[in-house]
Amino acid sequence: MPLTRDFRETMQARAERDREFREGLLKEVVECLLSGDVETGRIVLRDYINATIGGRE
Repeated sequence: MPLTRDFRETMQARAERDREFREGLLKEVVECLLSGDVETGRIVLRDYINATIGGRE
């Protein structure tokens, strides 16, 4: 069975090297919240935070 990276590690690595990816995540959060899809907005916001400032030690 091949080894796979944890989703959080993958998100952190991508966010660290790709500014457009970070901006896209944040834009998705705002669009979800403005359209009334609060649950999805919260999930994407949590991913954004974990990938940027929340995952640092």
